[in-house]
Amino acid sequence: MSVACRALLDGNVYANKIKGVQKIMKPIRFIAFLLAILTVFSVMTACATDPESTETQDPGQSGNETEEGTGIKDNLPADLRFEGEEVVFISPEVLTYDELTGVAVEDIIYERNVAVEERLGVEINGIFDANAIDKVVTAVSGGNTDYDVMVELCWRAAPKFTGNYFRNLRSTAYLDFDKQYWNQGFNEAVEYNGIQFGITGAMLLSLYRSTYITIFNKDMFTDANQPFLYEHVENGTWTLDKQISLVPLFHRDNGNNAQDKSGDVYGFVSNDFISVDPYWSSCEVDIIKKNNDGDYEWVFDSAKLYDVADKVLELYYGTDGGSYIENDDVASEGTVVSIYSAGNAAMATLRIAVLETDSIRGMPQEYGVVPIPKFSEDQKEYHSQMHDGFTIACLPNTVSEDRADMLSAVLESMGSVSYNVVRPTYYDTILRTQIAKDPQSAQMMDLIINNINIDAGFVYSHSMGSFHQGFQQLVDSRNNDTISRYKRMTSSAKRSLEKLVTELDKLG
Repeated sequence: MSVACRALLDGNVYANKIKGVQKIMKPIRFIAFLLAILTVFSVMTACATDPESTETQDPGQSGNETEEGTGIKDNLPADLRFEGEEVVFISPEVLTYDELTGVAVEDIIYERNVAVEERLGVEINGIFDANAIDKVVTAVSGGNTDYDVMVELCWRAAPKFTGNYFRNLRSTAYLDFDKQYWNQGFNEAVEYNGIQFGITGAMLLSLYRSTYITIFNKDMFTDANQPFLYEHVENGTWTLDKQISLVPLFHRDNGNNAQDKSGDVYGFVSNDFISVDPYWSSCEVDIIKKNNDGDYEWVFDSAKLYDVADKVLELYYGTDGGSYIENDDVASEGTVVSIYSAGNAAMATLRIAVLETDSIRGMPQEYGVVPIPKFSEDQKEYHSQMHDGFTIACLPNTVSEDRADMLSAVLESMGSVSYNVVRPTYYDTILRTQIAKDPQSAQMMDLIINNINIDAGFVYSHSMGSFHQGFQQLVDSRNNDTISRYKRMTSSAKRSLEKLVTELDKLG
């Protein structure tokens, strides 16, 4: 399992593949370099010369589905060069590799970076640091220019947007925010009156890895004479009520009338911590939206969340022990993986990242992947949620204007090459063919990724008293006190939003 995947799974940082500064431009294996250049060149050439080629929608953005075999050409000048310039990334994720590792995604990231370096005449170095945001804030406060690009978890970075620590990406020369390799949902959520301090998209695989899914055991569904969940999704009947009704069909107690992590068989396994988050999006409960003037507007509806909470509490605790809910915050997702991969649960809520683990990949039973269920059949669309640990790229404010323009070209090139080369390797080859073991799961993966919802209320949640986490605490308490709980939280969150808007206005 990759280092980046492990960091996503348990929040810890693993440094066994990277120490200090990694230098990509060591003596490069000629074959690897040639492969990178030829791969990128062939994609770009096909896109540029084929009159039928059109820009396609990126997984992770609402709109049209992706079309196989197409690419997106960036608009960087062909002769744009920054000879000998070093570009230093700092991140708690592994963004650079010294050499080919034999791991498909890692190798294609290596090749991507080589291609960008050769195209723009730069040298990409990566500093691996679990406290990237703290290091950058300290550096900017002291006028230090050691770091060019910070890649950090969204929930860590966003609260610092108003501290004048980052450059406005919208004022740089080469970033094209309308390109499909940048996530349009995120752009819409964080752009405010012409300023935007972070960006995410195909260059950062956490965009995909952080997304929540429902995984189901196809063998268990066959044994229970139940249609696969694909059918319910396609019919629009994959709802919380449907999932609740399925749970008791699979429950088997080992005879001691107690819930055990091994020995019992469950209809559903999840946790009352991070896996509560996807119901905000899947059930269409928004916190903040933009009005027609582009200003943030508070739209949270506590009555709607109350109804969602009723269904989630029934799914979690109202099926006579048919659901196993782990309440260990640290180990919760690992426990869910353990129970599910042992064949002891018919359904589970997980993040895409866990599909890369040996536990899931080595399961003897076949599994399928579908979205998190809708609130009701009246809801027209399925929506996906990312864990707020997805990563974003920012430019420290100590970067000069000219250098920021150069860095925007590097990011733009990385974005386009990632969309055309890295994304297909991860999304199409690994997820759709190796992990999603049947065509229907591949189609479901498209549906999931194409319908990621990004709410500014989640991006800025930690600036508003961790507003969304109140729902986690509610589910953990097993008491639907939504109205009273969020009455207290809403007044404070609204004041925080007003403060956020005031501070953003000052930076505009």
